[in-house]
Amino acid sequence: MGHCLADAELVVGSTGGSVICVQWTLLWIGQYKGLVSGTYDQATFQAVVAFQQAHPPLTVNGNSGVQTLTEMGIYSGVDKAPPPTCLADAPVSPGDRSPSAECVQRVLQSKFLFGGAIDGAYGKDTAAAVKNYQLKTPPLVANGIADTQTLAALGIWSGFVTAQGSDTFNGGAWWPAGIQAEPNFRLANGIPVFGNHRFCTRENADTIAREFAKDGADIATQQFFIYIASREGGCDFTAVNQNAATRDDSHCSFQLNALSGMFEPNGQLGRRGWTTDNVKQSMANCADAASDLWVFCARGPWTKPYTCAPPWAGDLGPEGDV
Repeated sequence: MGHCLADAELVVGSTGGSVICVQWTLLWIGQYKGLVSGTYDQATFQAVVAFQQAHPPLTVNGNSGVQTLTEMGIYSGVDKAPPPTCLADAPVSPGDRSPSAECVQRVLQSKFLFGGAIDGAYGKDTAAAVKNYQLKTPPLVANGIADTQTLAALGIWSGFVTAQGSDTFNGGAWWPAGIQAEPNFRLANGIPVFGNHRFCTRENADTIAREFAKDGADIATQQFFIYIASREGGCDFTAVNQNAATRDDSHCSFQLNALSGMFEPNGQLGRRGWTTDNVKQSMANCADAASDLWVFCARGPWTKPYTCAPPWAGDLGPEGDV
């Protein structure tokens, strides 16, 4: 390869010579059967996913970032990923007035979906524009509320929720939990647990539920991640899993995978300031980082096919690893 060079970071919607280089390279190696159009479309996204799956430990997210372009042999050394012009906390909904609402208006205006005043007042026009965007971006829920997934899809979610975002925690409404159709899911005093693994204390389970509720998780999702904390790390936020075969290390109770690149500056967690050290400092940190990942990847990193691509980016197809 190496006959062309591409700047990072390319995502669905990117255009230009760097995209042509990616498409040409994937075509050359038999990974791409679409047009070399210079537009990063769904066919390009799927081809990049397939390339990433075939070249572990690349992060399987369909984006052509530094590591993926380097593996292709075409990285130019330039990262032209434009920083967002603003960031928003979530959720933002009709009746709100805040800098986050203003940020939503600005980014929707840049997409020619909002023509109202940029005043930070989340009114009917803003809600209609958000709903229009959500309808164009499945599987986002088209309800006119800029929740965490909508803000993440817009590329402006800060990852740091400054206020209780919803009533989905309700001071512990998740307890007692019901049985979910997951392998070895059982209950210990109403607390979800994996098989005979160590289960979370009520205090730690409340912490997990609270952090996921802040990011918009419903009660069933809160309960699922209490189960995952038992499954992955015995609800021990200091846990580290060393894998000699892959030379990987995964961190805290949610086993956040380092080899996948998620902690690197352009990774899903690295962009939000999470490191392999600070996620192990407390259960709140571990759960907060895991919920940040959940916003982008849904349950993907913890359930088959263990991929970490935004659900609004399209069907991933064959299995891959985070």
